Order: sequence, then C-alpha cells, then structure tokens
Amino acid sequence: LMRDLLAEDGSIYVHCDWRVSGYLRNLLDEVFGSKGFASEVIWKRTTSHAQKQSFGLVHDYLFYYRKSAEKFIWNAQFEPHSQEHIDKYYSNKDEKGRRYALDNLTAEGAGPARIFFGKSLEPPSGTHWRYSQENIDKLSKEGLIVMTSNDRPRYKRYLDTLQGRVVSALWDDLPNVNSQAIEAVGYPTQKPEALLERIINASSNENDIVADFFCGSGTTLAVAEKLNRKWIGSDLGKFAIHTTRKRMIGVQRALKKAGKDFRAFEILNLGKYERAHYIGVNLNLREEEQKK
Repeated sequence: LMRDLLAEDGSIYVHCDWRVSGYLRNLLDEVFGSKGFASEVIWKRTTSHAQKQSFGLVHDYLFYYRKSAEKFIWNAQFEPHSQEHIDKYYSNKDEKGRRYALDNLTAEGAGPARIFFGKSLEPPSGTHWRYSQENIDKLSKEGLIVMTSNDRPRYKRYLDTLQGRVVSALWDDLPNVNSQAIEAVGYPTQKPEALLERIINASSNENDIVADFFCGSGTTLAVAEKLNRKWIGSDLGKFAIHTTRKRMIGVQRALKKAGKDFRAFEILNLGKYERAHYIGVNLNLREEEQKK
C-alpha cells in the first residue's frame, strides 16, 4: 500500500532492529524489487551493553528503498570534519591562515598531456588529468593549481570551501533520545529529530509530501513541518495521536514565535480506534485494479 502511494520519484525508509531485519529486507525486495534497494543504514543508537555471550547489540537498521531506480530525489548530506582529519589532511596554511590540502589532479584512464604554467606534462601511465585545458588555465590563474618540488601539479583544496564529510551508511553521530533531552515527550520509541532531519533532507525537497504511517510521537511530522514539507501521519494508538497532536501544536507555536510560516493541520478519526474499522481494508490495491 505504501509503495502505491509513493510519488514516482519517492523513497521509503523502514526502521527495525535485529529481530526482524532479515525478514524485512526480503519483503522489501519483493515489494520494490532488488533494483529499488538504495542503502542499508546502520544507526548506532546507544552505547555498549555488557553482554557476556555475544557482541553488544547497539544498533538498529534503516532500509532505504526507491520506487524507481532511475527517477528519484537525492540530496547528499554532510557532517563536519573531525579535528583529527583536519590536522592530518589540511595541515598547510596560506599567508592568510586558511587551511588547505594538495590533492591529486589525475583520475583512472589514459588521457593526453596538458599545459601547466607553460610546460606540457604527460599524466602518469594509465591516468588522465581531471580537468580540461580551459579549466586548468582558469584554476592556475586563480592560484588553485600549484607545482610541487618534483614538478608535479597539485590542486589546492581549501578546507573552508567544503561542506564537510559526505555522510555514509554508518550513522554513529545521532544518539537516541534520553529522558533529559529537550525534545523528549515521554513516548517509549521516540526517535531523535536529527535522525529524521537527515532522512527528510536527503530524500525530499521543500513542499514535498512526507508520510509516516506509524507516526508514534510525531517526530517525522514535527521535523517535516520545520523543514517546510507537507506531511501526513497516522497511527492506530490513541496515545500516539494525542502525543503527536500536542507536539504539532507546540511546533506551530514555536514557529509563530520565531516569525516563521506554519500550516494548520486536521485530525481525522477512523471510528474510535476500534479494530472493526480497519480489519476489512484491502491491502493490495493492484489486485483490486486488475479485477476492474
């Protein structure tokens, strides 16, 4: 059902722990096809546990699938470089104190010679210069290509021109919500807003629609509203709906206080959370279409 509701360039993230990760991966392959698989994100949500007979289970999984393997939204996410990385790779400083690294100018695959500061230089065997002659001339004029002592050209990459390190599929920088956290609402499975912020920023743009069909404490909806996305949330639990409603009112008030726009929202109840109202729902829309 969720697959059918997705836009053609839409994506889905399914969160689970070790108990069902193997089953869910197979089910998602069946629904979205193996080509729909994009990433298996490992989220380190807690610190080490003292488990005597096995390795500590400190992580959960986020299976990221796309409805289409060709058409999708993707915005790379970045995190700050560690001081250790900066000290190791950006140890050079120019006369203004700006940190920089000298990067390789070649890439795999043979290519022709280029002119650097009036001298024709062949790339090392089996490689080619990354830039065209026009771009080499432009970068040289801007002082971004320098010659080393052994007469090899290098690209001067300034640290302050980078967005940071591209986020990989291992997320160990987003701790879980503890009872003392400002965003804590007392919901047992509440996720940190930073987790949903990364997901929503990566796979949607402003004014897109974000849906969470197991919205719990409303983290997805709260973050979507703050990031100027439209949203839909649902849950079978009355406590979840009341918690989310209260939270979204709080988000509205905070945005209003900050002088920012916010949307009104509506709550629609299907019955009174009674099982009889949803047990007869047809979960396979394609089967119904085929009958028509």
